[in-house]
Amino acid sequence: MDMQPKVFFTVYRHNFIQPLVKEAVLDNKQVVFSGIEVSEYAKVQVRISSPNDPDATLRIETYQSVKEMEIKEADGDVTIMVGENTEHMLVPGQYPFEVSSNGSKYYSYYNVLSKDFSDESLLNLRQYLETLLKGLSYDLTKERLGMAAPVSDINPTLLQLFQFINKHKNHIRRNFELIIKEPITDLISEYRLTQHTRKPDQKSFRWLAQKGGQKSHSPLYSTQYYEKHSQPSLTNVENQWVRFIINYFLQAIRKLEVNFQKEIQSISQKLQYQEERLEQIENKIDFGPNSFGYTKTLKSLRETRKRINGKMEELQKEMIAYLNYKKGLRETLYIFTELEKAVWVQALPAQKPKKVTQRLLKDNRYRRLYTLYRELLKLETKHVESKIPGVQFRRTWQLFEYYNVGILIDILRENGYRWVDGWLASKDSPYLHIGTLPPDTIMRFERPNSDHYIELAYDTELESSVMDKSYSRYFNSEGRRPDIRLTIYKEDGRLYSNKAGLIIESKCRHHRYLINEEIEPDVKAQLKDFKKLEYFDAHDFHVGDPVKTPIKQVIVLYPKQKGRSPVIADHVYGETMLYVQLEPSDLSKDIKPFGYGVLKENIDNFLLQVKEGRTYA
Repeated sequence: MDMQPKVFFTVYRHNFIQPLVKEAVLDNKQVVFSGIEVSEYAKVQVRISSPNDPDATLRIETYQSVKEMEIKEADGDVTIMVGENTEHMLVPGQYPFEVSSNGSKYYSYYNVLSKDFSDESLLNLRQYLETLLKGLSYDLTKERLGMAAPVSDINPTLLQLFQFINKHKNHIRRNFELIIKEPITDLISEYRLTQHTRKPDQKSFRWLAQKGGQKSHSPLYSTQYYEKHSQPSLTNVENQWVRFIINYFLQAIRKLEVNFQKEIQSISQKLQYQEERLEQIENKIDFGPNSFGYTKTLKSLRETRKRINGKMEELQKEMIAYLNYKKGLRETLYIFTELEKAVWVQALPAQKPKKVTQRLLKDNRYRRLYTLYRELLKLETKHVESKIPGVQFRRTWQLFEYYNVGILIDILRENGYRWVDGWLASKDSPYLHIGTLPPDTIMRFERPNSDHYIELAYDTELESSVMDKSYSRYFNSEGRRPDIRLTIYKEDGRLYSNKAGLIIESKCRHHRYLINEEIEPDVKAQLKDFKKLEYFDAHDFHVGDPVKTPIKQVIVLYPKQKGRSPVIADHVYGETMLYVQLEPSDLSKDIKPFGYGVLKENIDNFLLQVKEGRTYA
């Protein structure tokens, strides 16, 4: 009779199609392929069957958390993928799982496949992003420090550091307290004056003959002796490590606290901005069409109000999270501050010891403390080959958007532009968003001795209309927010020309759902709105028409697909709406990605207006 437990995957495919149920292949010696492959957007359930062991346990990662869930036979079918584009969906990759039954363990893994990219392309995509983030951070750090030589690797995100310290704080405190209660002590022999003699040596007799008589009350009887005595000492290499590590953790915590406070202030400013926008919308609803861009109905304004309220709810949740992080840091800071106050710790040198002794490594308390310090040091300096935090957990369409932003940054740099601010180039928190590219990110690029600068905006929310006419900005009554927007500005903040804008949209879609001359795809309405994107120019408010339509071209980037032309101009709008296929290349082969040349050619053409002083009609 087969005693081995079984694991069944149920994959829900399209509507009205019977779900596919398949048994996974397991092995009790090594991790093997289960034979299960599912799409990243599929709904998937698992269950374990083990009639001979009702306590058999399946440990597997789910969409809810990166922590493994424990599933027993009594739990029945458990959903590990919800089949939607959610915040916690499982991204493409290999996912191992384990079964414990009757004292034995069985291992396997299953594949989550990308809907739009091959395994090789997806690997290239991730490798490019990791290399891009590392390389850009190197360059920006060197530039900021005025260095020409390579610098140490980049720091991880704040949350990684916080999670590490928060996870280990109690463990660290226990080891510190054990050490402080009974530290490693050395017996050190030294000569000192005493009233009694115990073990005189030649040095003692010599002192007695030369100086002892001077200190006695009687020349015939000496009451003081100078002899060697052993006494305990805490001044050793092991305890110096304790002092150094306490200071190291304190510095890390204080640095995190400062950065969290900056992030709280940033969120507060964003909230204030959204509150002002909400007030503007309320005014428009109350006072009617006395504003530029008021071409839609009351329904449109109410939809905008709903979006703003949703954004404010997200920001408020984020604010609460950061306030909780800061509170946790304060509690941790108190723990280490109290440890630092120990009298014998204060008496030790604060500098880093030059060596690690065998005695430290053999003492379990000291070794654990030193190991945790090394882990934090490794996390901070990244002197190991590891993935950039966040990249491997991004959904495919997010990776593709990040990839396209990276390609654009490369093209701008090839054209002689320096990245001076925004995202990784932020002067206030340059390491805050390593591995992630947050919405509403604005980047600025400049070229030496030029009369302009370029703004690269990623996934920015636009106002639906303009009430405050004191400053310039894009607006859109349809509530559109392009993935990437390039705009050329003069030094004084004016648009460089009448066609100083470019939209680049990332679409992980099949060709026929993007380009179809017979039936207009739903995405086409969005692209047409991008093409007509409006810009309010405050400089022209009193001297002419302040509303411009500066978008010169809309470029749609989508994954390479066999049997389709890699570059297609729209059958209605021609070259002003261009569809370009893009596929990441293998970095080791040192070749440009498929589609890079076409994209660069169009970006270069867009930049010709600043090289030749063109003004587009």
